[in-house]
Amino acid sequence: MNAYRVVGRVAVAVLALAGIGAVWQTIAGRRDQRRFPAPGRLIDVGGHRLHINVAGEQSTEPAVILEAGMASMSSNWAWVRDELARDGLVVSYDRAGLGWSDRGSASMDAVTSAAELHTALEAAGIDPPYVLAGHSYGGLVVRMFADRYPDEVVGMVLADASHPDQWANIPASRNGRTVAVGNRVTALLARVGLLRILRAERSFIAGLPPREYAEMRAYLARPQGWSAGAGGLLAWGKHSREQVNAVRSLGSLPLVVLSVTEQDRYADVLSRLQAELATLSSNSRHVTISGATHYTLVSEQQYAAVVADAIRAVSGAAQSSGPVRELVLG
Repeated sequence: MNAYRVVGRVAVAVLALAGIGAVWQTIAGRRDQRRFPAPGRLIDVGGHRLHINVAGEQSTEPAVILEAGMASMSSNWAWVRDELARDGLVVSYDRAGLGWSDRGSASMDAVTSAAELHTALEAAGIDPPYVLAGHSYGGLVVRMFADRYPDEVVGMVLADASHPDQWANIPASRNGRTVAVGNRVTALLARVGLLRILRAERSFIAGLPPREYAEMRAYLARPQGWSAGAGGLLAWGKHSREQVNAVRSLGSLPLVVLSVTEQDRYADVLSRLQAELATLSSNSRHVTISGATHYTLVSEQQYAAVVADAIRAVSGAAQSSGPVRELVLG
């Protein structure tokens, strides 16, 4: 048997397996949709709908708005959401293309996401004032929201949040394009069912409550969120970096910046950029959470409790017009 015939047979076998995997993925995806219906409401924001999940009751506390990371979604905030729902209204939601939200038609840049969030909050009847909390890329969106709607925002928490210049300081990322390609490859693996076999999502969602863990596992096994993440990464380099770098000063807006000690790579760069974020307001605290990773900061209960406490500290400072209190860690 010549080499060409061997290569041809291998190619046919690979394509056949990919086809079988794609069929399996379609069936499993439909099963997941039945098992995990949207826990919140789908709000039209102009041609597509965003999923918005409201917990707690209206109180004297500012409403808390939780903004997830690049390819993440609302379920990842479960511990923080449930902790803060004891105090008042808490909103977690999915940006366009993520979680239960529809895929949007516009650019996935920070300005677009902030405007769509504002539209969804208005339509859902969630009135300001707001305390905003952004994890990872969500930090760029909440900063843009605060710039566009300054009279509605009374405080902010940046939970190991992205710096707009992050990729410019990591040359290997090629301004984020390398990471975007990685997301696209991951989406391709999801389309043929490989992510369901590899269980590669475990490190992203370790420690979440059982229901939300299952929701996140099903979500991360599908290609949609990874594709949306790739779109957001490309928009970051083209638009979001410039947009967020152009925002106004936060002045004395109560701000807590939460960083982590466990960084896989580029720890020096990321730590320096986190320190810069703490200078955005004259009324800020910068706290580094020992033992937490970028992901477990919100997915593990012990660290999520610190995030919730930071949000309470910011809310308290906003209501008292005073300094942000010191966080007492474990």
